[in-house]
Amino acid sequence: MMNTIEIIQESEPNQQTNYRAICGEKQALGRSPGQALDELEQQLTALETNTLIIVQRFLPDGFFPQPQHHKLQRLMNKFHEGQDNQQHLSNEEQNELETLAEAELAAANERAKKLLERVKHQQSSSQENI
Repeated sequence: MMNTIEIIQESEPNQQTNYRAICGEKQALGRSPGQALDELEQQLTALETNTLIIVQRFLPDGFFPQPQHHKLQRLMNKFHEGQDNQQHLSNEEQNELETLAEAELAAANERAKKLLERVKHQQSSSQENI
């Protein structure tokens, strides 16, 4: 079975940026994506070696604009802080987080489609020049 590691940038105004690496129920913090990944890797077992790593930059763009981005970042931070302190989001916050996460996933899909279109276009342009 393939595992996925997600690396999320967490930052608050006037504070140092940290990165959280997450694989299932396991997670680790670091000052860089690499440090967070190294910390998490120490927690993984031999059975969890087939792993895909996704670095989520969480920057607003045309697919996922600033207001949505800010709400998602705030709720993700609250969710992770709550996990550390054994506290849960309210039902309303949990629903909003899930809705925003689904919207970000749809935005990521659209970004990937756009990237694939660009790659295909570049390939066809390169072949025409040969």
